[in-house]
Amino acid sequence: MTRWFLAAGTGTYTELDPLDHVPAELEGMIRLFGEELSYDTVPALLGRSADGVRRELGGGPDRCFGPDDVVVVYYSGHGLRSEGRHYLAGVDSVEAAPAATALAAEDLVRLLAERGARRLLLILHTCHAAAGAAAAGQAMVGQFAQYPEAYQDQQLVSFSVLCASRAYEAAYGQAFAQALEAAVRDEKCGGTCAKNLALQSLIDHMNDRLQEQHATHAVFLSEDSEHAFFPNPRYKDLPEGIPLSERRARSWPGGTGFVGRSDALGRMDAWLAEPAPPGRWLAVTGAPGTGKSALLREFHRRLTEGEGSGEAAVLLVDVRHRSVEHLLARIAESPLPGAGGVLVVDGVEEAESPDGDDDGPRMMARVLAELAGARPDIRVLATVSKHLVPASGTVEEVDLDREDARDDMAGHAARLLVEPDGPGSRSGWSAEQAREAAPGIVRRARGNHLLLRLIALRTAMTPPAPDGRGSDEDGETPTVAHALWDVLRARSRDEGEFRKVCVLLTGLAFSRGAGLPWASGLWPDITARVCREEEPLTDDDVRRALDVAAPLIAEGVDPAGRSAYRLHHEEYAQALRDAAPRGTAERAERAIRDEQDDRARKHPDRRRDPCLAEHSGKAAPDSEEEVRARVLIDAASTWVRRTYAFFTGRLPSWARGFPELVLIATARGSVIEETTDGQGRETVVVRARPDSGLYIEKFGEKFGR
Repeated sequence: MTRWFLAAGTGTYTELDPLDHVPAELEGMIRLFGEELSYDTVPALLGRSADGVRRELGGGPDRCFGPDDVVVVYYSGHGLRSEGRHYLAGVDSVEAAPAATALAAEDLVRLLAERGARRLLLILHTCHAAAGAAAAGQAMVGQFAQYPEAYQDQQLVSFSVLCASRAYEAAYGQAFAQALEAAVRDEKCGGTCAKNLALQSLIDHMNDRLQEQHATHAVFLSEDSEHAFFPNPRYKDLPEGIPLSERRARSWPGGTGFVGRSDALGRMDAWLAEPAPPGRWLAVTGAPGTGKSALLREFHRRLTEGEGSGEAAVLLVDVRHRSVEHLLARIAESPLPGAGGVLVVDGVEEAESPDGDDDGPRMMARVLAELAGARPDIRVLATVSKHLVPASGTVEEVDLDREDARDDMAGHAARLLVEPDGPGSRSGWSAEQAREAAPGIVRRARGNHLLLRLIALRTAMTPPAPDGRGSDEDGETPTVAHALWDVLRARSRDEGEFRKVCVLLTGLAFSRGAGLPWASGLWPDITARVCREEEPLTDDDVRRALDVAAPLIAEGVDPAGRSAYRLHHEEYAQALRDAAPRGTAERAERAIRDEQDDRARKHPDRRRDPCLAEHSGKAAPDSEEEVRARVLIDAASTWVRRTYAFFTGRLPSWARGFPELVLIATARGSVIEETTDGQGRETVVVRARPDSGLYIEKFGEKFGR
């Protein structure tokens, strides 16, 4: 697969006002897509006529793109409107004669489609750009069936348009391009876990910066999900579940900073080397904070680097706050079903039930036992609480509570004192000072790896004494909660920042699933509702919280593929929940519903956010009245679909007369609101009544209810 970026535009015209920013803007976009997003680029088509653009961007089968190629076209210049069509002005375009002297937006799509572009993103930086998006979309729907036979196997499968302004708005200077660059480069749109940047997240970020214009986007064709036109430049191929500070600090494979546990690793290596008895799997057990996850991930790292696994497939799955369905889906996507191998599962004791009850961990352990029994060619290894280990002999156990790991813990404490934010970071401690102070930290932690981590992180923020001792080296053993507050307060700049960090972490403590995404403001907005913040929580507040609490936060991916954040350990989350005022859990549930309702009112054209859907849980079952209504709706839908297919099959041009054919139905009536804005544009909003839902079908494809 090759990613192609093509830039075109005009800054100097013979008949229109000049746009001096265009040359620099196109060069900036070429650098952005080429250097940061890994696209292949070519010199910009600058100052061409409409015919010149057609000749250089178009072509026949001899200039076709590959079947898996991704194509992004960026156009900057004047936009002209005439007879309901949107035109891209060339160097010699005349405002009074756009059809003869300019390039219609839909023709630009046709040019690329004729060259076999199957995955296309069109970015229009012109005035009234959204009108061009609508025209391009209609052309795609109405015309692609008329391609020459040579192109029948190369039709578009993914097509989106990103617009600098709405259909009735002007675009101003380089504001759009600068906003796009800022969005791509901001961690808010994607941290280190998300492989791609979602178009909607980029649009929301851009509109926060733009003042007098509003960027929009439209997806006219997509594959299973929105295509990844924007690969995330910050993405790191690391396992889920490691602290955010370590994700930021290193790449995988590489130095992990793991020390000790040689006996446990030896037992795990021996288990892997011997023939697996049918029906047996290996459970790594131990009290919270004994280092189960760290041990499991070190074992996984050694397997992926070829230390003992040979050619066997290895799959690591983090099931914290996830259900059995997630585990089975990951297995189905991997080579394990056909080739066998090693399945490494972390976080069984924090798994969720599909029904939202408390039986998730037990269900997950039962599935692992059944999998090991049914597929002896798949070795199953998991971290699990002791009470979940069955007594039936279907599991072997590595019990970290029984192992004397004081020497290992001293090495771990010394590393944290020197590198508190992961390999490569530095504190004010030397390696020699850290080795001298580490035994005292181990004594205070009393064998608890979680406490050891917190105490070491707090100690690393304090300059060592001349004798190498930490200030609290011989103090009493704190609780996890007190140690957590000490770390956060020591890493914060002042008491006000400490309070805001605690507020934002409290929002994560009451979240579900993968956590809360920062993109589109979900994390700060929901948290402000949960914690009753009088002032909005800003992006700068989130940035500081991620920096302060980086060793205590884990980054994952939410159902929409965006970076989402949660507490790295359930003990941290429990400490924050215990410290929250009474009624916070109920407010958290209401906050999700209120945020969902507010966003639906603000953006009625958008689907429900997948993160909000995940947090809102399963909907109540339909009533008998709702079920009967659904039968009638399905019957009506079938009739409309067959009628539409009948006419379009016999009269292909008929489809162009109904480009917006939509069936909208409700079980208990609807509310229809019609409004007109200042530019005379009419908007019709259809809402279901509170106790019902909308059924929508467009162009024969269901896309929501």
